[in-house]
Amino acid sequence: MNQIALTGTQIVNAKTNLKLEIYQSCLNNLKSELAVSWFTEKVKDLSSTSSFYLAFGMLKRKVDDGPISIYEGLNAELKRINPAFSHTKWTLVEFCRLAFLLHLDSSDNKAKICTLLASSDMKEQVVIYKSLQYLANAEDFKLEIIDGIRTNMVDVFDAIASENSYAFKYFSEDAWNHMVLKAIFMERPIYRIYGIDDKKNAKLTGILQDFVHERWAAGRAVTPELWRMISGFENDSIFEDLKKTVKSDTGLGKTAAIKVLQESSYVSWLADEGIEETILSWNEIGLQVNQSTD
Repeated sequence: MNQIALTGTQIVNAKTNLKLEIYQSCLNNLKSELAVSWFTEKVKDLSSTSSFYLAFGMLKRKVDDGPISIYEGLNAELKRINPAFSHTKWTLVEFCRLAFLLHLDSSDNKAKICTLLASSDMKEQVVIYKSLQYLANAEDFKLEIIDGIRTNMVDVFDAIASENSYAFKYFSEDAWNHMVLKAIFMERPIYRIYGIDDKKNAKLTGILQDFVHERWAAGRAVTPELWRMISGFENDSIFEDLKKTVKSDTGLGKTAAIKVLQESSYVSWLADEGIEETILSWNEIGLQVNQSTD
């Protein structure tokens, strides 16, 4: 039914052109000739600001939404840009919107996209934040994405923080720390933050220890995933907090504290107390903590 200009093999063997590859993939996934015709015509007419905004908004009415399938070459290219990419996290409408964003000229796309962000609904914001990392001038949007993590909309926050390598690549240490702390406040899954172990830092450790003490003083628990960001930055004060957690917590909080200790110079305390080490990975702990919300 669809008239595809290039096959998957031809595209893979050609010089990488993400814009074209995603455009062709969208055509492959569209379910009707009418949708193919509409989408093709709109892609040709995105230079006008008004036509871009109109097409972006109309997609949900012109395209039958659903899951997407992509060939391995495109999957590999998207994973090269964002190692956390999974096509199962994208719908066809979202993928077509990504194609529209990629077809904007990078010399003037920032003003168009930022204006769109300011007036878009939640689903549109989600796909924009998910898509920015794939643009040729992705770094130009750093301040907009840092501003985006201030949102209280869970889906929008997750679009920035989860399975998205943008923050790992472009955020400063302070911006990264703010995002992680916001994720904890919003009770979002830490294990889904790309690069969470590589971006741990001493400043974040201090912030999180203060947070732990505030929660304890209020008689409230902390997410077991919090201890993951402290692992590797232990000191005597944190050691006391970990001992307290091991002795007072009977759930995953205890398991997480044990894991920090067994990876630290304080590991001998576990043996002295007759406490067995855990075989769970941090991702397994995170998955269990969030299994009711993921």
